[in-house]
Amino acid sequence: GWRGGEQQASYLIQGLADYGHRAVVAGRPGSDFVTRDHGGSVIDRVAAPFIGEADLWSAYKLSRTVRKYEIDIIHAHTSHAHTYACLARLLAGQGKVIVSRRVDVRPRRGRINRLKYRLPDRFVAISQRIAAVLREYGIPESRTEVVYSAIDPARLDTPPIDRAELGISPEAPVLGNVAALEPHKDQMTLLDALPAVLRVVPSLQVIIAGEGRLRPVIENKIHEMGLDGVVHLLGYRRDVPALLQIMDAFVLSSRQEGLGTSLQDAMVCGLPVVATAAGGIPELVRHEETGLLASVGDAQGLAEALTRVLTDAALTARLGERAKAMILEHFTVDRMIAGNLRVYESVLEDA
Repeated sequence: GWRGGEQQASYLIQGLADYGHRAVVAGRPGSDFVTRDHGGSVIDRVAAPFIGEADLWSAYKLSRTVRKYEIDIIHAHTSHAHTYACLARLLAGQGKVIVSRRVDVRPRRGRINRLKYRLPDRFVAISQRIAAVLREYGIPESRTEVVYSAIDPARLDTPPIDRAELGISPEAPVLGNVAALEPHKDQMTLLDALPAVLRVVPSLQVIIAGEGRLRPVIENKIHEMGLDGVVHLLGYRRDVPALLQIMDAFVLSSRQEGLGTSLQDAMVCGLPVVATAAGGIPELVRHEETGLLASVGDAQGLAEALTRVLTDAALTARLGERAKAMILEHFTVDRMIAGNLRVYESVLEDA
């Protein structure tokens, strides 16, 4: 698929080319990550099955590429990729392994997994919270760097989608959520919050862009709550920037979240955001400054925060302005690329 991690890796590949670095990409056959051009900076593509945690054929194929191009840095962007990067280095006898950690979940215990986490040369955490989780697991601070995920504001400079395509009237206030329909994104708590919000803002329309395993469960809950004409499940969308242009507020009700690039997108568009205080979210959403926070799983708290941003124009303007300024200063793609490059250089200097 193509979610936040894939987008960050693609930005990184494109940006490193500006510094004169070449890149090889590896992934499953036909996957978006392998087939996209990434700005035309890719010199080779390695498509392999990568079945489970230790497909030795895929690791061998990757190691041959490491030797062929005399690769200095093997950068893994998922937990399984972490394993394959370490195996490829072992088989190739060269390369430094960098692992980006994007989830705020504590790694599994067990002797094999602990060995796996001792092998990389450096971890790149996309938030301070993730770095703290790694340290709690036993990863030395000297092997952990924080490089925040980032966005490209230019990508969001696009005309709004026609509301008529979504069946939404021009006058209706729109609340948006962009997240996979998966348990950790917790749209169920968002749905539980909506009746209280609708009592104050009865014309509210809610759009949820994303696809996932929980779609049937969420559809049933929408129907049972009588929200069929209020909540619009849009599925996976490639036009999220156009969707953001019609929103009046943005919400993310996650139970787990490494950082939240969908929040960054909304914030740089000047939208007031409401989110749960999960994972690295509070590093973006500073309560009463760049957005409003509610406790994880707290439908009532979420409803109160949503009602505030949908009814208080002064608050909305203040939050949106400060959030946009923060993103443009601290969470740009250029800063993310430079941060990863510093990690690469540091690891190579230690060789």
